[in-house]
Amino acid sequence: MAAEKATIKTADDQEIAVVEQVPIPCFRCGICCTCYQPSLLPEDIDNIARTLGISVSTCISRYALKVPTEEGYLMRQTEKGCVFLAREEGEKARCIIYRARPKACREWQPSLSRPACLEGLARLKSKGQLALLDDIFPSEKERREFRRSLEKAVPQGNST
Repeated sequence: MAAEKATIKTADDQEIAVVEQVPIPCFRCGICCTCYQPSLLPEDIDNIARTLGISVSTCISRYALKVPTEEGYLMRQTEKGCVFLAREEGEKARCIIYRARPKACREWQPSLSRPACLEGLARLKSKGQLALLDDIFPSEKERREFRRSLEKAVPQGNST
């Protein structure tokens, strides 16, 4: 399977091809929670039910959608995305069952080569303004992680 490629534009209007799916810190945009519907393994349902203090059957009836897949269930969605997606002040996304989130969600790796992450980054811009790193990642640790991710994802001298 070929790696997905993406192009990002820098502040000085250079276009840079991102050739690898290098993990980056999450923007907490929630796009993946609105456009993907994770499968639920039996242990996922057990963990969610235990976290919420409800029975497995109640968890299934409230939060799962029966489908003809090997797992048998998908996470239920609302018009705004995953039933467990919440928005904080400033529109940052938050999973209200984060510690018990399904395996599919735990294995998701944000990357600039993922269309959902690129869409999330684009939405962080306000009225055509540049998205500043300080606005996207409030902590210095997250900013350092993001810079390291870019160094891995964009080979030196890789502008188109």
